[in-house]
Amino acid sequence: MPAVHTTFRSQNHRAGVRQESKALVVAISALQLAMIVLVWLLALIPMALMALGATVFQAVKPAFAKVPAPVDS
Repeated sequence: MPAVHTTFRSQNHRAGVRQESKALVVAISALQLAMIVLVWLLALIPMALMALGATVFQAVKPAFAKVPAPVDS
């Protein structure tokens, strides 16, 4: 066990690991977020359209109901 505690970052620095560009990290993060939003939208849009269709169907259904014929007295 080493006498001095070293951090993960300092170990990588000594090993010669190259740090990533901040701009690259931001760009990749933005791309990942965009993909997550796209997948959610692709999942939600069909459900929203089905709900809208059901609502419109319920609203229009009384208009197509048969009107009872008048009774002659």
